[in-house]
Amino acid sequence: MPLTLARVQQLKDLQKALQIEFQNLELLDLALTHCSYSARNNERLEFLGDAVLKIVISEYLFQTFPDQDEGSLTKIRAVLVSDSMLAEIGARFAIGRYLLMSRNESGNGGAVRKSNLADSLEALLAACYLDGGLAGARQLILRIFQPIFAEEIELADYQDYKSILQERVQALGWKLPEYRVIQESGPEHNKVFTSEVSVSRPGLLAKLRPYAAQGGSKTKKGAEQQAAKNLLQAANFRGILERA
Repeated sequence: MPLTLARVQQLKDLQKALQIEFQNLELLDLALTHCSYSARNNERLEFLGDAVLKIVISEYLFQTFPDQDEGSLTKIRAVLVSDSMLAEIGARFAIGRYLLMSRNESGNGGAVRKSNLADSLEALLAACYLDGGLAGARQLILRIFQPIFAEEIELADYQDYKSILQERVQALGWKLPEYRVIQESGPEHNKVFTSEVSVSRPGLLAKLRPYAAQGGSKTKKGAEQQAAKNLLQAANFRGILERA
């Protein structure tokens, strides 16, 4: 069934936001068709998009960090291609607005559901690959990931500060760290998030003021990592860890 004029305009708007141009708009339309909408949907494209994304990110990391070993590169890649990261990128480009889905799925928040955003972004990358080859897909991936590369990979010595903080807190017998976004600033396509992490002592001591720190990043995940890092380095909290 041919695309309506309204749908063509929608897809043009998304292409403009992503700075790409499809030769075959039906591929892009398929990438944005949820399984609740049609038997012909984006699930197979998701499968291909996952592979395309991993090869491009792997190549980028291999060339950018020649001194890093396999384990470090694998850890960095896992962060970059995670569903939460893909969902954030999908939200940044408002991909949910362009998704075709059933009325029920739409009414239940399908346009903002993280799994839908992540899956549709993978499908879109596959469509870009099929439409313009690996070179075209690589160009798109590196462009939309560029703000994240700058934030997430000061990563020549990447550490998962959230996991480190959780391990230290558990060793103390304290409550698990709690994270919350306290500020979002900037335009939709280039937001900066500020997150706060707080750690409370157990039992009656929980009434005391928690230890807390803030961190900022282009992604929520990155902001949480920065907040965890800042708390680990805070003098008052570091003193407790050193005495434990």
